[in-house]
Amino acid sequence: MHLEWPRAETPTHVMTMAFDPDLDDCVVIALRQMVDLVAKAAGIKPQEAYALCSLAADVRITQVVNGSKGVHVMLHKRCLAKAAR
Repeated sequence: MHLEWPRAETPTHVMTMAFDPDLDDCVVIALRQMVDLVAKAAGIKPQEAYALCSLAADVRITQVVNGSKGVHVMLHKRCLAKAAR
């Protein structure tokens, strides 16, 4: 598996992450990565994955230090499982 950006998984959530000096760019990158993850994992269209993420994903700030910002997007695995049905 080739990843452009880091991803993580907990027992309850999947997460995508991005880091950049611009916080807005971090959000865009991390959300695009989550949409891609959801579309592929659930076998749905990217537009459907985007709609799911807009309703169910949480965007959180990972870091804001030394000129570098970080964002992670979290989606509960139950949402991913329901999307795959």
